[in-house]
Amino acid sequence: MSKDLGFGKTKLDLSGFEPQPKAADDESLASADAVAEKAGFVSREPVERLARVRKPAEPYDTAYIRAPVSVINRLKAYCNESGLSYGQALEEMMRKAGI
Repeated sequence: MSKDLGFGKTKLDLSGFEPQPKAADDESLASADAVAEKAGFVSREPVERLARVRKPAEPYDTAYIRAPVSVINRLKAYCNESGLSYGQALEEMMRKAGI
């Protein structure tokens, strides 16, 4: 059994080898994506997750409220109906109360 694997003892001459430039224009990528989608392939590229950027006008703090469940449920119902956060709802109620 020969261990030369067909290359012999001479070095392989790669001096004339030039790799082809990778052509990735939008049209060829779009057509490749269309063919892949038609064949049922799904992209495994990670989806970029964007962070929500909020710049509050003033610092935030936390207030914990201990109240009966019926009161907390009314607050949550008000926030769900109005689309306000708990902090926004508190601010709105305090404004209405004149505080």
